[in-house]
Amino acid sequence: MKRGLILLCAFLFIFPTIAKAGTAELKSVEALIEAADGKPVVITYWATWCDTCLSDLSELEEFRALVGSKVGVYSINATKSERSVKQVKNFIGKSALQVPVYLDVEGTVAHQFRQVAVPFTILVDESGKQRIIPGPVTKEQLQEWID
Repeated sequence: MKRGLILLCAFLFIFPTIAKAGTAELKSVEALIEAADGKPVVITYWATWCDTCLSDLSELEEFRALVGSKVGVYSINATKSERSVKQVKNFIGKSALQVPVYLDVEGTVAHQFRQVAVPFTILVDESGKQRIIPGPVTKEQLQEWID
């Protein structure tokens, strides 16, 4: 847990001038998949209070830097489990996240994918086949998946 927080803090201090990610309320996971235009998609579902999630976000950022535009890389915040939308937006505003962050205000994503814990990752291949990975993932695991 502490490792994830340390990694995220290091990332935030090392790359303070990177453009910030914005937030938007999630319309649907399907809309994110469609926006990728047939490319593989990686979506991490996370919360600000989850140390493992913060480590996952660091891995997701590094993965995104490696793959560039070859893969649609997104994150969805478990906003329903947070104190407030404002708190999530403040967290993101203070971070150096570049991965787009979508807000799951109603908790529909966790329900749709039958997940009760964070983090989890949704992988979608070029054919549209979806795979759910509960728990943390590394950039190496994600790279293996797309190779």
